[in-house]
Amino acid sequence: MTSSDLEREIEQTREHLGETVDALAAKMDVKGRAKETVAAADKRPFAAGGVLAAGLVIAALLWPRH
Repeated sequence: MTSSDLEREIEQTREHLGETVDALAAKMDVKGRAKETVAAADKRPFAAGGVLAAGLVIAALLWPRH
């Protein structure tokens, strides 16, 4: 293995390590992830209501009537 191969491998390892550290930091940021979830839910309240309404209609149609 030449020195340039070794340097290239070291640089790739550093990049991979940096990506891993960034991913771990993102997972540890519980507050930030919670804010993202709330923000995403705020953008789709009508979709959630529509799914709930559709589920109720399907349940009413399929509910056995005795």
